[in-house]
Amino acid sequence: MARDYYGILGVSRDAGDQEIKRAYRKKARELHPDVNPGQEEQFKEVSTAYEVLSDPEKRRIVDAGGDPLAGPAGGFGGGGFAGGGLGDVFEAFFGGGGGGFGGNRGPKSRVRPGERAFVSVQLDLAECATGAQKEITVDTAILCDQCKGAGTAGDSKPVTCGICHGAGEIQAVQRSFLGQVMTVRECPTC
Repeated sequence: MARDYYGILGVSRDAGDQEIKRAYRKKARELHPDVNPGQEEQFKEVSTAYEVLSDPEKRRIVDAGGDPLAGPAGGFGGGGFAGGGLGDVFEAFFGGGGGGFGGNRGPKSRVRPGERAFVSVQLDLAECATGAQKEITVDTAILCDQCKGAGTAGDSKPVTCGICHGAGEIQAVQRSFLGQVMTVRECPTC
């Protein structure tokens, strides 16, 4: 069950950033261990609620009915590598996925994964205990209103980038104490 971070701070779900900040400061002054010994757990809870609601990504997860701090067993949030595994580690250090460092990997696809879809489904206790199957509908292929999926606005035609030549990324060789290292980064023009 997701924690009610809004309730912990005593603000409404449509509260703005400043209202959340004011509510946190007020509660933190009341519950601070130096002022009110024995309230350490409540102080930590209020601090955690502020941390979650002041981060736009975590707040989006809360608004979708999840708990960004629940971990893998709790639903949406999690520890570990958020997006998925060892490839993310390699990408952070070397600029590419887990496979193929250097060499010509070909043009990068313009298709990007969309946002995660959070769907709220209500189950009663009997369904939870015995298992249930629910059919849900999620719209996944929605065309852009401006370009209708063509990638350009109006009657204009796509133009190949003069910097990356349509690859979407720029490769550069740099010298380091380890030898030559190839780095790959997204094209700033595209």
